[in-house]
Amino acid sequence: MRRSLAVTLAVTALPVAAVADKIKAGNTMAGNSKATSKAAASTKLDDKSALLAPVTHDNLTIFPVITTAAKIPSTDYLVLDEGMKSKEVQVLEKDREGTVNELTIRNTSARPLFLMAGEVVIGGKQDRIIGKNTIVAPRATETVPVFCVEHGRWNGRKAEFASAGAMAHTELRKKANFSDQSEVWSEVSAKNAKRKLENGTDTYRGVAQSSTVVKSIAGYQKAFAGKLGKLEKERQIGFVVALGGKVVAIETFGSPKLFKKFEKKLLRSYYVEAIDAARNPDGAPASPPKPADVSSFARKAKAAKRETVLEKKSSKTVQFEDKDMKGTAVEAEDGAAVYEGAYH
Repeated sequence: MRRSLAVTLAVTALPVAAVADKIKAGNTMAGNSKATSKAAASTKLDDKSALLAPVTHDNLTIFPVITTAAKIPSTDYLVLDEGMKSKEVQVLEKDREGTVNELTIRNTSARPLFLMAGEVVIGGKQDRIIGKNTIVAPRATETVPVFCVEHGRWNGRKAEFASAGAMAHTELRKKANFSDQSEVWSEVSAKNAKRKLENGTDTYRGVAQSSTVVKSIAGYQKAFAGKLGKLEKERQIGFVVALGGKVVAIETFGSPKLFKKFEKKLLRSYYVEAIDAARNPDGAPASPPKPADVSSFARKAKAAKRETVLEKKSSKTVQFEDKDMKGTAVEAEDGAAVYEGAYH
């Protein structure tokens, strides 16, 4: 019988100076130990952020990341689901003929629109995912890079798309950021096969929306529900994610407000990744990585050489790479950090 472990932490709000200065290398939860409020110190991640203690279920560990800034950033952006619901954002085929790796995004709002690589849109001539993290300027129509996630269809009466309300799983998001169309198709096919969701057009839509996947990730949702959300929520800007005790991603946003808009989609993407990831043979939960290992991974990301891959007036998207890590970041027009993700 498989044992599962969900470690919870009761946190009282710490003064900013305390959050920034309390660095406890041994602040991890493993085995059946439970944290107390006394042990609820944070671990410095960098000069502007810190880790709180992790929550673990089965093979998945998630550390909340909080800002340690004296003034909590309040920068806000329109996001895809929000904009499509309010009808301020339209996603369209580029033209009547369509282009596999480009879509037109129309933002009629007065706010900039932040798009994340891996967001799933369905319809048009074939289902797609956003291909690069980027910003669409207010009241602007722009062409954005995308990837097809439905290899076997190229038809459709409507040129317009709807949001699937989901983010691709972590490995597919990595392919979107750093690989090509063939590798995206391969990952879609592989995930469909693992989830027994093979279909005539090899669309990713089933993974994004089917009830069978909802049931498969229910254990993770139940284990993490409410436990991550109680931890310094007003300061939370992201997550560190580990599978099998190894860090696989660090994702942070420029403000708690923007992070909140992606929180549920990100968590679901982690759960969908985890259901097919390796587990301990004896069924025991994975031991969380040490904060020092997380900090080392973050330092590599910060030190890596950066290259601009998409630049326009409203934003700049950069990528960076080390021998066992790849990352991407978005800066606003004024140079402010909007999003950064580093992946193993």
